[in-house]
Amino acid sequence: MSVPPLATNVDDAYRVCNPEQPLKADDTRYVDLTEVRGMKNFADTITKRIIRTAPAFHKQLITGHRGCGKSTEILRLKQKLERKNFFAIYIDVEEILDLGEVDYLDVLLAIARQTEQSIREHDLQMDAALLQGIYDWFAEKIITKEKKHDVNTKMEAKASAGLKIPLVGELFSSLTGDIQSGSSQREVTRENLERQQAEFFEYLNALIHEARRLLKDERGFEDIVILVDGLEKMQYRLLSDEQSTHAVLFVHHAEQLKAPDCHIVYTVPVSLAFQANLGAAFPEGVMLMPMVKYMKPEGEQALMEIIQRRVDVGQVFETEDLLKRLVHISGGAVRDLMRLMRLATEGGEQIGQMDVQQAVNTVVREYDRLVRNKDIETLRFVQETKRVPADEEYARLLNHRLILEYQNGERWADLHPALLEISWIQDELNIQGEK
Repeated sequence: MSVPPLATNVDDAYRVCNPEQPLKADDTRYVDLTEVRGMKNFADTITKRIIRTAPAFHKQLITGHRGCGKSTEILRLKQKLERKNFFAIYIDVEEILDLGEVDYLDVLLAIARQTEQSIREHDLQMDAALLQGIYDWFAEKIITKEKKHDVNTKMEAKASAGLKIPLVGELFSSLTGDIQSGSSQREVTRENLERQQAEFFEYLNALIHEARRLLKDERGFEDIVILVDGLEKMQYRLLSDEQSTHAVLFVHHAEQLKAPDCHIVYTVPVSLAFQANLGAAFPEGVMLMPMVKYMKPEGEQALMEIIQRRVDVGQVFETEDLLKRLVHISGGAVRDLMRLMRLATEGGEQIGQMDVQQAVNTVVREYDRLVRNKDIETLRFVQETKRVPADEEYARLLNHRLILEYQNGERWADLHPALLEISWIQDELNIQGEK
């Protein structure tokens, strides 16, 4: 892959610092943050676990704060697996589900959809009788007559346009579309699948078994690995029984999420990283991707290098120290660093002291709005002990990134540096922020 030119002005700097765009596996701008995170190599470790587990199936949970760079690392894991002759199916659930309200059945439907679609896109033909059987079961037991009519109408329209999509593929696409849009059909589908859960799992695994057979017999792959990304972004909400939406999906429905007969990797919210009951369902536990240790010289340099591989710092910034200021206020989160970069480009022809301070102020105000008065004692505990107990109060703060997880031989935590810029929090905690 060719090396993209460095941005030499603020307009181009804005374009190349996109916080929502993970790097492709072979992007030359990639900076290996393994050492400055204090963790094992992500792609190597999970790939070895999958290889060693075969012929049984490896089920892995991974986590980290939103914006720490998980998606970039998962895409590199996908590449690593492919080099080991695995067929890796990447699913970004944010693109096909409603992260404001996620059910385990939604996730399994997304897996069914992407598995069928991936096999079809690689010019492999699944058994027609199997696909027809799956569709007939959904038509009889799960979907309404109106939904069946809608799917058939769309199929006829696509067929007349020359598009060759199996009926079951159109069905899965339509059902996940209902989930994403929040239509009334979503609840009907969930309720019916819940009642017919055992049969649904049988048909899902029949689909996966057929995909594995085709890939092994006709293309010589070792096996399938499904990578489900984006679930760590699901909304955190306490339900009437005081259980969080995160715990309901990954703790109460852990066994159902393990139902697919294949190697599978899920991202999970960081608030669940140290749930003991997750370890019972997933023996490998949760693999944490901590924040970059920005307060260490090597961590600071690595984060600066992320920008230096995109931007000509000497031309875009008035001084290099201004970039260091953005690095420190990011807390070691790549996405926050990218956002700060974009915010800092909204001034003049070069990024100066005022531009950086305005960018910092914007982020600080966002974090200020998230802090409640009752959070102060919790924040004080973390500030003093560098620990995060496993309870719902801390889970909310982790989810909002008011508390950040780091790793240095052992787990430790700290307050997001933006909090140290808020005067009333400085007063409450008797700390002095960076000026």
